[in-house]
Amino acid sequence: DKLRRRLKEQSQQSQAELETLRRTEQELQEGKTRLEDILARLQKERGDLDKNITILQEKEKELQTAVERLGEQEGVDVDEAVVTTAPLYSQLMNAFAEEATLEDAIYYMGEALRKEVIDLDTFLKQVRTLARRQFTLRALMQKCRQKAQLA
Repeated sequence: DKLRRRLKEQSQQSQAELETLRRTEQELQEGKTRLEDILARLQKERGDLDKNITILQEKEKELQTAVERLGEQEGVDVDEAVVTTAPLYSQLMNAFAEEATLEDAIYYMGEALRKEVIDLDTFLKQVRTLARRQFTLRALMQKCRQKAQLA
């Protein structure tokens, strides 16, 4: 009777240990699957990163080549750099550039007056002349925009 109880206890203990080992094995298998998934994702990301590095290196070489080419070129004439497709656009661009210079001139005239480099009389005469020209240029630009259907 004692022997049977001991055998039964040992059998139950062995069954419990076996069940624990099976659960542990199942958890380890699940962990292995998760690790394999993570490893696969990391390998894919590494491949993507390698591709991106290659692309960036190619782009860097292209930029270096472009910089070298630009460095070898002589100075570009600004008037030749901007070419308009129609005389109307050229007129509009020239009017805009001149109007911007007049705006700057009026600003610097104000600065000269503020620093008392010029007197008020001279300032008013010059600003009146510049403002009149600026007004005609703005009217011309508005007309050009309407003709070109830009406004």
